[in-house]
Amino acid sequence: MDPILGHAWIGAIAIPLAIVMAIAFVLEQYQQRQDRVDGVLLSWDDLRLTRSLLIVGSGRDAERYPVGGLSAKVEVTRSPGQPDDEVHLVIKNAGADIRRRQPYSYGASGNAQMFAIKLNMLGGHPRKASDASAAGVVDGPRSDRHAA
Repeated sequence: MDPILGHAWIGAIAIPLAIVMAIAFVLEQYQQRQDRVDGVLLSWDDLRLTRSLLIVGSGRDAERYPVGGLSAKVEVTRSPGQPDDEVHLVIKNAGADIRRRQPYSYGASGNAQMFAIKLNMLGGHPRKASDASAAGVVDGPRSDRHAA
């Protein structure tokens, strides 16, 4: 193969790849800046959580729900005909249930559970004391905690 033609092929592949990576980087930076402006605490899939709102989607047409009264739960399921487990996040009392799912991974499962716990806490659904102690979560002022 001609050495000049080989460099042309490398350039034909590398330059579009670099452009796509630069665009992805700029879009990620824009989303992070928008999250800071909105006061986003956590996000999962297209769901973003602030202290007072659940934001579904992005941009100007994103739906916003007050977190008061919302509740969330996470399930890991295997559907018939599916080779892999899925993580399902269900948010109730938003007029209609909001459902999102992702393929199972430790990261997807952990992040979904963290999102659900934070939403439930902000929405006024504290965890039961037995659940909190089992998970190693201690609520209350420091003076109420007992030394081990």
